[in-house]
Amino acid sequence: MVSEDQLEEFARDGILQLPQAFGAEDAARVRDGVWRELGALYGMRPDDRSTWEPHRPTGLKVSRKDPAANAILGPVLRGVLDQLLGEWVEPTHQGQVLVTMPTGDEWAVPHRQWHTDVGYDDVPAGLKVWALLGDIEAGGGGTPQVVGSHRVIERYLQGTDERDFTTVRDAVLGSHEWFRQLTRADRDIDPTREAEVDGIPVRVVELTGSAGDVYITHPWVLHSIAPNARETPRMMRSRMMWRKD
Repeated sequence: MVSEDQLEEFARDGILQLPQAFGAEDAARVRDGVWRELGALYGMRPDDRSTWEPHRPTGLKVSRKDPAANAILGPVLRGVLDQLLGEWVEPTHQGQVLVTMPTGDEWAVPHRQWHTDVGYDDVPAGLKVWALLGDIEAGGGGTPQVVGSHRVIERYLQGTDERDFTTVRDAVLGSHEWFRQLTRADRDIDPTREAEVDGIPVRVVELTGSAGDVYITHPWVLHSIAPNARETPRMMRSRMMWRKD
């Protein structure tokens, strides 16, 4: 169960961490399936770094259907979804497989590809789930998210009839100096330090933690893709979970 304090935190920040929502051994079994597909597609092997290609593998289909990943949707996550969504749609799989290999690049807050995964026609009747399949340290490719950005978007929508996905996103990113700095390569601010956008606290955080941790985010939380400056591949699963109505 999520406490009242956690509910308030989620409403404010749009991000909620559930430590050890599923077992580390279950996470290892899911990772094994991902490595099997990486081996079949690219010749990558977990015990031989020389086989790791630095590009970001996409379109992983076999491991996406791996039944071992159903452990993610165990009692902890189910209980929280019941609490936050009420009745929800049982998914056929546990979502997209996300892999970011180490690249040797220096880590930095990205300035491109800030987006949400759903549109703005209605307040979304769902939540985004991010499941960590391995330990992810700071700078290790964990998905960067803008705390509080769902509230900035909601406020913007209250003052306009515009609902086009790209138009709304770009308008929000250009609506305040903090967001304009976020999307500049030569920015003059540290986006990981808390600031305020018209009274709403914002900052960039990474989804870090241990194998088996799960994050839940509001679908309007802006996020991007970051380099993996660590020594271990970043592996996650992510999907939307929808209220039944």
